[in-house]
Amino acid sequence: MSLKTINEILGKHAKAIILFIMGILSAAIIPIWQIHFIAQPDINIEITEIRRINSDDFKVPLSTDELQLIKPYLDEDLFYSYDKNGKRADKINHPEFTIDTISTAFEKSKTDMKNITETRSILNSHIDIIDKYLDPQDKVHLLTEFRVGDIKDWSLRNYIDDDEARYYEEQVLKITRDYTDMHFQKGKAVPINTAALTFLLSDVKKDLLEVISENEVRVETLRDNLQAIDTQIAKLKIEQKNLYSYFDVSVVTTNNGRASASLRPAALLRVDISKDNYVNLNLEMQDYQRQSNFPAGSTNILHYKSRILHEIPAEDRTMVNTFWGSTGRASVLSLDTKQNIYTSNTIAFADNSNQKVMFDKLKEAANAL
Repeated sequence: MSLKTINEILGKHAKAIILFIMGILSAAIIPIWQIHFIAQPDINIEITEIRRINSDDFKVPLSTDELQLIKPYLDEDLFYSYDKNGKRADKINHPEFTIDTISTAFEKSKTDMKNITETRSILNSHIDIIDKYLDPQDKVHLLTEFRVGDIKDWSLRNYIDDDEARYYEEQVLKITRDYTDMHFQKGKAVPINTAALTFLLSDVKKDLLEVISENEVRVETLRDNLQAIDTQIAKLKIEQKNLYSYFDVSVVTTNNGRASASLRPAALLRVDISKDNYVNLNLEMQDYQRQSNFPAGSTNILHYKSRILHEIPAEDRTMVNTFWGSTGRASVLSLDTKQNIYTSNTIAFADNSNQKVMFDKLKEAANAL
């Protein structure tokens, strides 16, 4: 076919050919445009809260004479190890406790100081009753009428060792209820071993007097050392905060796009102190397997956790401790599986101050009503 013939054919069908070519180009271009400009994820991240949390990994012994004074106010179970079935095993040679546990025990000791007068009064009333039963001239409180219910009413477990309190109750029950060796006589009361009961009640009285004496000595010693204990606990709290705390960052993440996205578990908390003065803290997404995927149009609240401060460089740790709650400004940077990076809003590097900003805005709106 000659060139002239081809030109004539093209001339006759030029419009159809052009439309055909445009159709092919449209079919190719439109999907590409949809992929790159329409069907894309559009991730927006916003920090809602930064919390500084003390780690429970920080435990200390009662290493000073002052801290040893609060030992009686610690749960006895804390001084023992436990087997896999949860049963108490060996006593721990050098037990260590969390700062919260020590602080709680200290508060109990201060409460005990306030209640010691009431406790002494209660114990003295028990002793007075014992004296009446031991007085042979007292015709109202007869040893032959003393029963286990009377000693249970004293709640000895609140003041002496549990095993010893249980022993006293068992012995009273044995003396007053075990009739196997007793000889019954018609018209006469069942004989009671009053000598054994006298000896037992005397022991109880002795124990209660010892408790009163020990309480008074302990409380007096506590009173003399309150300031020292308070100072030492305050120092331990500072050490815990500066070395054994971490940051929990709450981030509202929204995918406004028309395609899904999956975020990586790693993120970065950027804390700007001043120009060219900043700290970067590595973050890890919590519950990554369930939280990281974002379908189109979805929103979720993510929680990121930093490393414990003693695990980061000393220079960065110093800056974090210095500027937390003051002039620092924080933002979060995260990335998805396609290496797209998303940057959050910037908020104060402080705990609860960001909530204050939100409440202030709500108050302003309320005042405008």
